[in-house]
Amino acid sequence: MALIVQKFGGTSVGTPERLRSVADRIARARAAGHRLVVVVSAMGHTTDELIELAQKVSQDPPRREMDMLLTAGERISMALLSMALVDRGVDALSFTGSQSGIITDESHRRARIKRILGDRVRAAIADHRVAIVAGFQGVSEKKEITTLGRGGSDTTAVALAAALGADLCEIYTDVDGVYSADPRVVPQAKLWRTISHDLMVEMATRGAGVLHPRSVEFAKRYKVPLCVRNSLNENEGTTVVTENNQETGMEDFKITGVTADSARVLVTVNLARPTVANSVCDRAAEAHLSMLALTFSGGRLQFFAEREAEMEWRKHLQDLAAHGFLESFEFHSDLVPLSVIGDRFSQDGAALSRVIETLAQCHISVTMGSTSALALTVAVPMTHADDGVKAIHARFF
Repeated sequence: MALIVQKFGGTSVGTPERLRSVADRIARARAAGHRLVVVVSAMGHTTDELIELAQKVSQDPPRREMDMLLTAGERISMALLSMALVDRGVDALSFTGSQSGIITDESHRRARIKRILGDRVRAAIADHRVAIVAGFQGVSEKKEITTLGRGGSDTTAVALAAALGADLCEIYTDVDGVYSADPRVVPQAKLWRTISHDLMVEMATRGAGVLHPRSVEFAKRYKVPLCVRNSLNENEGTTVVTENNQETGMEDFKITGVTADSARVLVTVNLARPTVANSVCDRAAEAHLSMLALTFSGGRLQFFAEREAEMEWRKHLQDLAAHGFLESFEFHSDLVPLSVIGDRFSQDGAALSRVIETLAQCHISVTMGSTSALALTVAVPMTHADDGVKAIHARFF
């Protein structure tokens, strides 16, 4: 009898009908003899609606109060799913992040998990109940409610699976698994049956929405078997594995996916002197702000920041400028990252030129570029990002 942690995203629980369908799936797994812990996201666009509501009553909502507000979405989902399971004769009990013993640091809106106690969840499993856990949230050691940031329910699920010693963690979404590109943009995108942890982290970091990168890092670190599946069918999905098994020439660079991320914006920072570059990076690390495809040249830093964190970034950069660390900074709201994820990019200097050449043939200009061993990222106009993904995918696949 396996212990399985299942996570259902917002679209999977977005309506009462979807919730009932999820309850049916859980009931079948329970009838098969599995012990289950189920992590849920907020229904549909609830989180976005709550953020919009907060902005209507406050120009600059306090981060603590935002966490108090946003955790309501997952609480709604967990209670409704538990009700639906009880209707099906499945004994279920719902828990918030704090009730589950998910202990985080003090950072509101982007908290990091420090440890998981999980006593009440273990007790529910031992009592032959399905434990329903609200994703995306936890509690600090000072008893403050915190949230884990976008995609935090994925992280909740994998972290719980690690803490409980689960046999499998299943992430249920509205697509059949991990594709070589967004199938809504590229209908002929390839579905991967397996993908390595390292490549999946790169895909997730650069805009593939099926998994949050922190959840994949947890799975690799704690050796949690991880699978991405569609909540609307019984397809086998994609399994995240330790090693990549793509077939290619022994020293050719190989392509796993192409992504564009409209949720990020290009930032240019002109430093007062090159030696203060660490000041920008340190501020970002303290606030858990991500810097994608960071480049440094001639006293200038460029990177992609999360668009929703622009106001926070501006505050940090204005403060650094006031203290003489920066000369100027600029947010290029019309430029987004387009990335090619694969292997051996750092060993193949032709990869970047082939990407730029392909985009140029489609009259798409490239502003900056950055390469690493597993990914190549360029800045392109947001209005042409999907066209760029289609062109790159057609060229390499």
